[in-house]
Amino acid sequence: MKPNKTSIYKHILIYGLIYGFLWGLKSTVAYLIFNHPGSRNKLNITLELFLIIGFMPYAIYIFKKNNNGYLKFKEAVTIGFCFSIFAFLTTTIWYLFYKNIITPEYLNNTLERSRESNMLNNPELLPKEINQITSTTTSNLLNIKNLYELLLYIAIGFCVSSIAGAFMYKKKKM
Repeated sequence: MKPNKTSIYKHILIYGLIYGFLWGLKSTVAYLIFNHPGSRNKLNITLELFLIIGFMPYAIYIFKKNNNGYLKFKEAVTIGFCFSIFAFLTTTIWYLFYKNIITPEYLNNTLERSRESNMLNNPELLPKEINQITSTTTSNLLNIKNLYELLLYIAIGFCVSSIAGAFMYKKKKM
């Protein structure tokens, strides 16, 4: 019996980088079409689902093929988890690139709208207090959004890789 042909970590790194590149390409297309990288509309969601449902099982299948036709369920879930992390990192890097380089005024506009809203809702507060509330709220909101996005990517990646792993599961015969 031949030993495993490929390391799972090497496979994850190679196909994870390809997956991350595809997510970056998807974000670029979304920016060019909708002028915002994080827009949630039918076309963008369809592209995301195509990437998740299309590429993740394909990468699991390639790993199984390179592993002499054997695949453990744990390996499929590991590939799905790591791909979810690649998707999250790529999306976060693209968002930071968008926010800081492409449109640096994006964050300023968001803060200004929040500041105006706080002034209208709380006219008794001093401008210094409003600025402090606005900056704290914005940083907390971005952290919560990133955590929610990470958990969403992991949950979807786990579901897709679990289903793909269950269909492709094959133990080595002793």
